[in-house]
Amino acid sequence: MNRTLIALLCATTVSLAHAGGFDDVRRLSQDAFRELAKDIASVTALRALSPGVSLNLLGFDVGVEASVTRVGNGDVWKRAGGGTTEVFSPRLTIHKGLAAGVDIGASIGTVGSTGLTTAGALVRYQVVEPTLVLPGLAARVTANREFGQDQVTARSIGADLIAAKPLPVLTPYIGVGTVRSESSANGSSLASVSVNRTRTFVGFDAKLAFATFTAEAEKSGETTTVSSKIGFRF
Repeated sequence: MNRTLIALLCATTVSLAHAGGFDDVRRLSQDAFRELAKDIASVTALRALSPGVSLNLLGFDVGVEASVTRVGNGDVWKRAGGGTTEVFSPRLTIHKGLAAGVDIGASIGTVGSTGLTTAGALVRYQVVEPTLVLPGLAARVTANREFGQDQVTARSIGADLIAAKPLPVLTPYIGVGTVRSESSANGSSLASVSVNRTRTFVGFDAKLAFATFTAEAEKSGETTTVSSKIGFRF
């Protein structure tokens, strides 16, 4: 498992050094750029996979995530120079538990062959503690910034509610939220575009011998994302 995590870390580091993509965004019409902005919002949204259960004061969660997103408007994505319409996005993440059911987190990653680097942060609050019978409820607020190439820049904020029921070795969870994103085509006559995307997601977190494994599926408009994470939690 340690070798797997190291390999994923190396792959993510290589991806972070990669640049390119969206070279033809200036050729889009304003309406087409709006469609592109919807997919950018979904692809770059901060996910930070976790079951929505507080880590408590001494808790840490460090891991490597990977997502594959199938964009909703593949024709516009390709015309803009975004590359494949199934976008692979690796990320490094860390969460730290604080007092009173509050957790904080940070994430950095890349977005396929677009040349975009993403950096974000989150705050999560345990609204309702889980019991032997009922699931817990957590609220999460996220902020993300996309940078690293000349053609497109973007930023987003999000808010989610997550219900999770811890079991002995597995914690299933489900959530709903919204993401507001603003995308700009630099050096063009295209106006910046702001979009709001509602997202729903379902996943599970499993305890392994020396690590944790998390898997999640998300739907945001016409965009679908499947994600997984290998991490260490203590």
